[in-house]
Amino acid sequence: YVEFILRDGARRSYSMANAPSRLGTPPAIELHIRHMPGGFFTDQVFSTVKERDILRFEGPQGSFYLREDSDKPIILLASGTGFAPIKAIIEHMQEKNIQRPAVLYWGGRRPHDLYMHQLAETWAAQGKLRYVPVISEATSEDAWQGRTGFVHQAVMQDFPDLSTYEVYACGVPVMVEAAQRDFIAQCKLPEAAFYADSFTTAADLAQRSPARQQSMSTPQQQ
Repeated sequence: YVEFILRDGARRSYSMANAPSRLGTPPAIELHIRHMPGGFFTDQVFSTVKERDILRFEGPQGSFYLREDSDKPIILLASGTGFAPIKAIIEHMQEKNIQRPAVLYWGGRRPHDLYMHQLAETWAAQGKLRYVPVISEATSEDAWQGRTGFVHQAVMQDFPDLSTYEVYACGVPVMVEAAQRDFIAQCKLPEAAFYADSFTTAADLAQRSPARQQSMSTPQQQ
């Protein structure tokens, strides 16, 4: 991920959504940023920031990348814009022709939260992976015919035994933490086989105790 350095010294972090081989010409980093009304940084991004404005950032940082020394099948788990680094991993696998079996579970509250749904469907149609979209708060207006509920629970229903898998999870902390806890406790996932990039907002950090903040090493957004 990269960390934007704001004028007051505060930092906001976002995971890169394109593989290193897909930076384009001229080179560009792809970020998926969700507008949080009232968010100090995203309010600027969606209102006043314009092309050629200068923003300071540091990167790359973090340790969320595909472990290529393994041949285990992969569960890719995302919620909301947690899809960003998952997309980068999938693109990297395509570029490197990595043939490990992979299943993408992408969760959102409403169908429009799966903002690149067609791309994921295209990957599935091409046989590059299996795609399972999951909606937690579908309404009659959505006419949703797919899976419903919590996305990590959908994984548990389909894969009650994860002992031979690796999991790459990205999204809001509540989803990432629940997946890690439940996969290890109930689905036999080895602790060392869970890799995560948890999106923590500034509001999340403000609500955490100092001890809890020190235990977190996750990107801060908004």
